[in-house]
Amino acid sequence: MKNTQKTVVQGTASLITLGKSKRLAAMRESINRRVDKEEVAQKYYGAKNKEREIQQARIEIKQSIAEIKATYPQGRQNKLFTLRYGSEEKINQMGLQQLFTLLKIRQVLAKDIAETKFNDR
Repeated sequence: MKNTQKTVVQGTASLITLGKSKRLAAMRESINRRVDKEEVAQKYYGAKNKEREIQQARIEIKQSIAEIKATYPQGRQNKLFTLRYGSEEKINQMGLQQLFTLLKIRQVLAKDIAETKFNDR
């Protein structure tokens, strides 16, 4: 019989540097988005009902914008988004329900919340 030893490698360097791999960058971004969603949900838990609904609507809009921009080529995301949906100033001045319609989010807001301006801070 042969005498064999098992070796365990605990720390290895990556074959590809983190800055050069688009796939690894996309994975990191998706993990960061999941963490951000959880943190934001916990942050606004104590707010009043109306304020919480407004914050949830704003979060939904931000997530939708981020998902739309992620479909565009890197480096051209902001420009292509502006061409299709309008500038950031225009979006900030729109009401929440208008943005839901523009971004094709299927959710109806209460009347008092629907007219609230987006005003991304």
